[in-house]
Amino acid sequence: MEETSAQAKEYSRQKIHLAIYRLLLTLLFLMVILLSGASLFWRSVVVDWTQNFYIQVGLYLVVFNLVYDLIFLGLDFYGGFLLEHKFLLSNQTILDWIKQGIKKCLLSLALCIVAGEMLYVFLRHFPKTWWLLVTAGWFLLTVVLGKITPVLIIPLFYKCNTLSNESLKQTLLDLCTTCGVGIKRVFEIKLSKETRKANAAVAGFGKSKRILLSDTLLRNYSDDEIKSVFAHELAHVCLRHTWKILVFGVFLSLISFYLAYVSFNKSLGFFGFKQVYDIAAFPLLALILLLIGLVFIPLQNGFLRYLEKKADMFALSHIRNKESFISMLKKLGEQNLSDPAPGKLVRILFYTHPSISERTGYAGKENEKTSLNNNS
Repeated sequence: MEETSAQAKEYSRQKIHLAIYRLLLTLLFLMVILLSGASLFWRSVVVDWTQNFYIQVGLYLVVFNLVYDLIFLGLDFYGGFLLEHKFLLSNQTILDWIKQGIKKCLLSLALCIVAGEMLYVFLRHFPKTWWLLVTAGWFLLTVVLGKITPVLIIPLFYKCNTLSNESLKQTLLDLCTTCGVGIKRVFEIKLSKETRKANAAVAGFGKSKRILLSDTLLRNYSDDEIKSVFAHELAHVCLRHTWKILVFGVFLSLISFYLAYVSFNKSLGFFGFKQVYDIAAFPLLALILLLIGLVFIPLQNGFLRYLEKKADMFALSHIRNKESFISMLKKLGEQNLSDPAPGKLVRILFYTHPSISERTGYAGKENEKTSLNNNS
């Protein structure tokens, strides 16, 4: 147990260091291409290629993304492949990792082009209100992605099937009925080819909404423990957490894009740009948005941790065997090498869930209350 805890802390430490390195290198990357003239050069190349402004935007974003992905290829390989194998968490071959990486790169590029084209429509035609329109566009794009993710995007990377264990499936569906949620199918997502970690998630909006349980979870946990995980995910549906996160995201986005609008207009001249829709100024806008986003990370993570605790408490109130919830958390922490008790600053900056020690702590108190009530 102590050895696992030490491994978890070391794994967590290295993951955090990688996140910090990526952030610092991204900041450096944006500054270098902005100050070195690389962005101006890329703009001149795409302008020579075509006179159509929106094709120019698309070509610029393709170059930008490819250069970024190439620069970070080594860091991605270490963090996504070597580190996971070092801690015996990955089942991927190098070929599998390459295939997944290409898919992610192409998907990211497609989304970047769609979002980028939308951004430059607003920048070019609505230079004074683009921040408001971009917020609306962000909301629309988020909803669309939420709708199509379970049916189109997730299947690109993982196989998903309806749960085959009939007894367990009926237990979980009965819990849905008890909670007043009209979920008719429970899905198993095949993660074992890629990882030894276990996971569960709610995906989608409306009719596409579904709860996904990983095969690595279904194989290694008791039915009561799986029910505990499912109850937590079901809580997100019952408590409308997806919509609350979306509304909260719109609120933060509105503030962020407005601050970016003010900062972008004031800094354009300093870097020699005349128009807000100059595609060579894209790294400047990206840099401003990144810095603003960093300011809001503690607030965003704190809100998500609050919702996760609410989901835990909901789950505990809807399952009889609260010991199974506690054992599930401990097993999940050990299997995924989660640091059981990270420092306060680490939790604030990097954690979207309460730590394992926090979750088992309040789950234990709920279990004690139940025991006292049963004995009285």
